[in-house]
Amino acid sequence: MKKLILLFAALLCAHQAFAQLISNPVLPTPAAQGVGGAYTASARGTDAILWNPAGLGFSSGSGGRFAYQQPYSASFLSHLAAGGFTALNGKAGSIGISLQSLSTRLGGETMSGETEIAVAHGLRLQQDIHTSLAFGYALKLINWSLGESVVGESGSSLDLGSATTFGLDVGVLAQVWDRFFIAGSFKNINHPQVGENMKRDLPRVLSAGLAYEPYFGVRTTLDIERSIEYGSQFKLGTDLQVVKPFHLRVGVLSNPNIFTAGFGLFYRDLAVDYAFLYHPILSPSHTVSIGFDVTQSLSQICTRKS
Repeated sequence: MKKLILLFAALLCAHQAFAQLISNPVLPTPAAQGVGGAYTASARGTDAILWNPAGLGFSSGSGGRFAYQQPYSASFLSHLAAGGFTALNGKAGSIGISLQSLSTRLGGETMSGETEIAVAHGLRLQQDIHTSLAFGYALKLINWSLGESVVGESGSSLDLGSATTFGLDVGVLAQVWDRFFIAGSFKNINHPQVGENMKRDLPRVLSAGLAYEPYFGVRTTLDIERSIEYGSQFKLGTDLQVVKPFHLRVGVLSNPNIFTAGFGLFYRDLAVDYAFLYHPILSPSHTVSIGFDVTQSLSQICTRKS
């Protein structure tokens, strides 16, 4: 019973932090978590698929990420994410694909399983010497499956079934005078629902973000996020390149008030990111990811090998 109460509290609080999937766990993106989730105007490459697909329009080359976390250190929750992106030829932008999986297990049994597969595309609509404008979208296949429930004194089990739906995310990103990035995104703009008799709305989240880069290696970000179902959040963060391979990140967000920190290590084409989230009531969250970024697109890599 104690674990069930903790599960309910974790999911309830997560409604106010980086909403996604069905039960709204914290998105497993340590580069974003480290700056308090103020990432709408900063997401690029694989991270852009989850945060703002318009960031793919500002992405070049290819890359991939694999991330793991236990939201709020709950031993019965495991959240995995993997994805990759590549630039397309010409002015077609970039495409990416990601997979998320959240499992809730008690006593060795899976009580709930959530899976999301997203395919995203972003491209620049306009570019000149001073400004650039990109648009992106992500189509998501979302599945929620429940375990079995005991029925009657005989102890027979009842399969609680599963449900599948589609979600659509859209986003825009503009660069102004090289140092400013202004962005907006709308997650689940199509108002998806799951279930049959008692349909459940998936979280719809509208975000506006600003990123300021006074010089290379220093970025300050601000997000204002409005969840149609659960209210607003303010997010603020900073990403500093201390030395060439090492980035230090700190951030805060409201409703609830959460402090975040993290770092990124970049060695040649490899990238390792870590984030720590301090919650005033629940246990802290730790998220780690490993990935790569290369300057060549997938088609260029294949052409070179052939």
